[in-house]
Amino acid sequence: MADAVFNWCKNGGTAEPGTKRSETTLQAKNHLSSMGWVFWYAQKNGRQELRYQSPQGKVYYTLKAACKGYIDETSGAGGGGGMAVAVAADLEPKKPLKRKSLTQENPALPKSLPFKSLQPPKRGQKVRKQENQAKPRVIKRASIRLREDPVPNSSHRNPRTVLSWLIDNNAVSILAKVYYRNKAGNPLMRGRITRTGIQCDCCFRVFALTAFEAHAGSTNHRPAANIILDDGSGRSLSDCQRQVHDSMMTIPTSAKKDDLNPHGSDDVCSACCDGGELICCDRCPSAFHVNCVGLKEVPDGDWFCPSCCCGICCIGTVSDDDNFLACQQCECKFHIGCLKLKESNELARKNNWFCSHSCENIFSGLRNLTGKPILVGNNLTWTLLKSKASSNGDGYTDCPDGLDSCAENNSKLNIALDVMHECFEPSKDSYTGRDLVEAVIFSQGSKLKRLNFKGFYIAVLEENDDLVSVATVRVHGDIVAEMSLVATRFSHRRRGMCRALVDELEKNLAKLGVQKLILPAVPAAVDTWVNGFGFSHMTGDERSKLLQYTLLDFQGSIMCQKPLKTEL
Repeated sequence: MADAVFNWCKNGGTAEPGTKRSETTLQAKNHLSSMGWVFWYAQKNGRQELRYQSPQGKVYYTLKAACKGYIDETSGAGGGGGMAVAVAADLEPKKPLKRKSLTQENPALPKSLPFKSLQPPKRGQKVRKQENQAKPRVIKRASIRLREDPVPNSSHRNPRTVLSWLIDNNAVSILAKVYYRNKAGNPLMRGRITRTGIQCDCCFRVFALTAFEAHAGSTNHRPAANIILDDGSGRSLSDCQRQVHDSMMTIPTSAKKDDLNPHGSDDVCSACCDGGELICCDRCPSAFHVNCVGLKEVPDGDWFCPSCCCGICCIGTVSDDDNFLACQQCECKFHIGCLKLKESNELARKNNWFCSHSCENIFSGLRNLTGKPILVGNNLTWTLLKSKASSNGDGYTDCPDGLDSCAENNSKLNIALDVMHECFEPSKDSYTGRDLVEAVIFSQGSKLKRLNFKGFYIAVLEENDDLVSVATVRVHGDIVAEMSLVATRFSHRRRGMCRALVDELEKNLAKLGVQKLILPAVPAAVDTWVNGFGFSHMTGDERSKLLQYTLLDFQGSIMCQKPLKTEL
């Protein structure tokens, strides 16, 4: 419904092909209402005129002006060059949501305007019922907003390097003495730690870690493991990274809580993230508006959401999970019987099962890309990262490349999180207390599918070890990949960093055979994505074709898409 608001602001409610203007108007009003807006009639020159009031108390006299005001308030008036995606996140509250009624009574306002809404369910239909309450409760969902300017007195101009991160976490000191050791453990080159790199004792030049290793004459390509603190402790920079990581591994109270609310099902629609009257899946905690899943009414009997249905027969089941196989990459589920596998019992016990060769190739391709820097010119490197922390809380149980590699990976993920926090206002889930951005960066799971971020990878762009731009990406097989959050540091904007990051991401996704890249953008950023990056506005029909995939969509965002030129 946010699309209708954007359409009204830009085109005055001109309907898309196949859609009536009245339907677009209704959708725009419905969305404004769900966001806490209030409508009423006021007397002017002997006639009644409609008024629109935002949750902030500002009154608008036309629907077009109201839609523009909503866009301005949601996007925070833009966001500045280099911040690619401006988004707002929808997370579940502690108590059941109630549909915001346009016929509510407000003692401070005239009687509000009633208009057509989702019809009440018939007797016996299973939906989330509204509780009887004198004054309907308006729930404002959590949102992620762009920072228009850096936080005052912040360190936004400091480089975001591994050394800077270690200094900020008191693992090393500025100007601490270090040396690069050879295989025998003897010093090859000495220097001192700065935020930007190692200052060499022989030439007084400052080198990034990889450059200092080369300056020392080594080709080991493991600088952090071989740069040793010259304080008698014998600790390497990798040891220091693990020390900081271990101190951060204490599980917060929120992570121990069940993601589900007391009612056992979600309180917002998994498709549009709005509240209201929802139909609940009988297999998982997800819930949906009837029209968001293409239904005209609530079906009788058991109902299963698209992601719980078999990818072949499109039918769900309430029997145990042994009858299903879930693809490790796209997470689509299939009945074993529908697959007609001869060795189905053996396959059902495998952890890594793939529904197609393309999903298997994408999975292995992403694994092969992870942690391997790619030179993209002008001292820039592009790297794909993935959180390797296991569900038991041990951050080093899935480290095929060794502990040093995992320490480096976790350090850069923490730096990527710092970049995101520099660019976005903080936002926590009101029920679990989880930081949304942190949950995505570290691929945290959840019983709620829309809050299950296990499949996310993080693409980072570094300039001389300084991490300047970050993007989150999740690949749903060869059909579609989503890029939900993109951030470029304030001090590096308008330098083409976001384009370098996204171009390399698109290039690698195309090599893996992914057909389409989608992203949620605030209305103020749509023109940038369309005119500058080649994306286009996604229609409702195009979005409905992706219902089987759980996408990270946000309040007030406009979904955009771009076809990729695959090489497979």
